[in-house]
Amino acid sequence: MTPEEELKDVIKRVGEDNVYSVIYREFPWHWAVYSKLRLQACMFSTTGMEYQAEIMNENKKRKKCALKGAQMAISTSFMLRSVHGLINGKYPKGVIYFFPTSDDASIYSKSQLQPIISNNPGAVGSFIKDTDAVEVKRINDAVLYMRGAKATRKVQDQKESSTKLKSIPGDCVVFDEYDEMDFAMVLLAIERMADSKVAEEIYLSTPTIPDFGIDKLYSESDQRLWMIKCKKCGKYTCLEEEFPNCLEKLPNGDVIRLCQRCRDSEIFPQDGRWIARYPDREMAGWWISQLNKVGSVIATPKKILEAYENPPEGRLEEVYNSKLARAYVAAHNRLGIAEILSLCSNYGIASDDDGPCFMGVDQGNKLHVVVGKKHYGKRGQLIHMDIYKDFEELDRLMRIFNVQLCVIDATPNTHSARDFAKRHAGRVYLSFYQEHQKGMYRWDESNMTVASNRTESLDASQNEVMTGGIVFPKECEIMRIFAKHLHNVAKKLEEDKRHNLRYKYLKLGEDHFRHAYNYECMARTYFQPTVFDDLDFDGVAI
Repeated sequence: MTPEEELKDVIKRVGEDNVYSVIYREFPWHWAVYSKLRLQACMFSTTGMEYQAEIMNENKKRKKCALKGAQMAISTSFMLRSVHGLINGKYPKGVIYFFPTSDDASIYSKSQLQPIISNNPGAVGSFIKDTDAVEVKRINDAVLYMRGAKATRKVQDQKESSTKLKSIPGDCVVFDEYDEMDFAMVLLAIERMADSKVAEEIYLSTPTIPDFGIDKLYSESDQRLWMIKCKKCGKYTCLEEEFPNCLEKLPNGDVIRLCQRCRDSEIFPQDGRWIARYPDREMAGWWISQLNKVGSVIATPKKILEAYENPPEGRLEEVYNSKLARAYVAAHNRLGIAEILSLCSNYGIASDDDGPCFMGVDQGNKLHVVVGKKHYGKRGQLIHMDIYKDFEELDRLMRIFNVQLCVIDATPNTHSARDFAKRHAGRVYLSFYQEHQKGMYRWDESNMTVASNRTESLDASQNEVMTGGIVFPKECEIMRIFAKHLHNVAKKLEEDKRHNLRYKYLKLGEDHFRHAYNYECMARTYFQPTVFDDLDFDGVAI
């Protein structure tokens, strides 16, 4: 509903004499506009950010998410919305506003929230009862908490951030830059609303990789798009969906936003409105990018197109994420299902083998098992994969496949895994991923363990697939599940506090076979037979 439609609806309900008191109380965007709120360095603006109105005023759906480009004022929108709700008693148990780290929370409080309080003594400041604490503000009879959602260290065997959340109740949790957060902390934060009658969940983020974080949430939402109406033909265009075709280069070098229906008229973001693709879904979701940004000298259509065609420092993912608000992963950072299945042979899943074979086992509620062997001309061949219930079944697999070396996930059932290793002394190792481990794997025969750097080890097994160095069984149902698990892991470039860049593999769905294969690869590449000629490796031509 547009601001004008909301205003008419209120007048119809309460009459013109009471309209402004109701508007102030019910609609955060109207409150911010009519109160003429001053932000850090400017007045809260209605020009060029017309998309803010519905985002701030939405009160029909308990869950909300915003897939956003950088610097689109979405964080400001939801912070003002939180303050408005606390002033008007919507959140009696308080609001918990999360940032990726505690430092981020502190910086935002000082640079963004405090100026809102100081610059608006009537509309905001008069309701603040405690301004001394940087990350805690008492507003009327409730509290706004600002917290970091990454656990940094342990305090008495508990994660520090967890201890800070233990006694905090809330009616609303806001996750700002959701993709950068510790998912365990997100679940813990939601539990803080267990006794709430409001229990409002809000997720905001610049996207990172497909099927992860905010991109996944938006795909499950009602998927609202900012549709811009063409003044010439009356049809609508969504810039985010139509990029790069929605931008037109003019002979003088300028770039305009072009109607994709008549392709004969420039269109303007202020002429847009939100339209949901799936209005009946539970979660409200908005997608807004810098393509709709007005008044910026940096995020103009021309500069966005130039960045897309010639990415700064070759980092196309940054253009997709920050400017276009699109999830993106380079082809070499995520295995495709078709790419995986293209390596299938004509041989079915083996039920036994003379070996020597190598086995990888990933633990969970069930045991995901991958069995492989060496292969002439290739790095290896997988011959068996399946899902089992009991550790005793692993003993049978060790026997019928003549497994020379097995690597099994050490957790969660460490005791059972150790017992299994003891039954096959010298041939079974418990795997521990350790980020400080660099280079070669650390095999410890006395403790039956192997330590590896998670990223480096996953790189090694992924490289087998990407280079075509591994042979898979022929395509079948379990092979398709296996391929999906491999696809459900993607590598993302992250930046730490010191601005150092490093890659990290993220889980995008069920990935048990991905790790079982990784363990099999570790075992297969480590094992060196004493007498090579005595071993019967398959030399199957694929």
